[in-house]
Amino acid sequence: MGAWWWRYRRNHHAAGIMILYRVREWARGKPTGFLPALCERYMEIVHGTHISRQVKLGVGVYFPHGDAQIHGETTIGDYCVIGVHTGIGLRGSFFSDEMGTRGPTIGAYTRVGTGSKVLGSVTIGERAVIGAGAVVINDVPEAATVVGVPAKVVRQGPVGDELPAAIERMQRMMDAAKREADAHA
Repeated sequence: MGAWWWRYRRNHHAAGIMILYRVREWARGKPTGFLPALCERYMEIVHGTHISRQVKLGVGVYFPHGDAQIHGETTIGDYCVIGVHTGIGLRGSFFSDEMGTRGPTIGAYTRVGTGSKVLGSVTIGERAVIGAGAVVINDVPEAATVVGVPAKVVRQGPVGDELPAAIERMQRMMDAAKREADAHA
């Protein structure tokens, strides 16, 4: 639990949204009648967020400021960060062949930037970064950074066998920076 719990404690939107989502999901399996709808309305009024009943959220999903709209059969992986004014869900219209009920599948540790839209049955890889205002209508590879309308890959991070070496390099850089800071203190 650790750091994620403290992060939630400091931000009432993040804690409120996830608590209401978890209570709603629990209540849907019980004969509580009005409780799921009450959780949804409270989430919409207080936090400006709507999460449809087909959405599956992983552990530690973080909404720093609320105000997100998530629709369709969408799956969001563990420890994702969903920015303010974000729209995640369905794409198309009733007059096109693109209309369906399946929304995006977002991998773990992904960051969805402020005002971005993730539309349609796309797959976002783990550790991806979706830039502010981006409109994602195509699949995004693992550890990629996408920006623009429509979103395009501007940076590709380490994946597969490259990842352990990159983490080791980063740790060495952090250790060197700490030693330098301690020497100047």
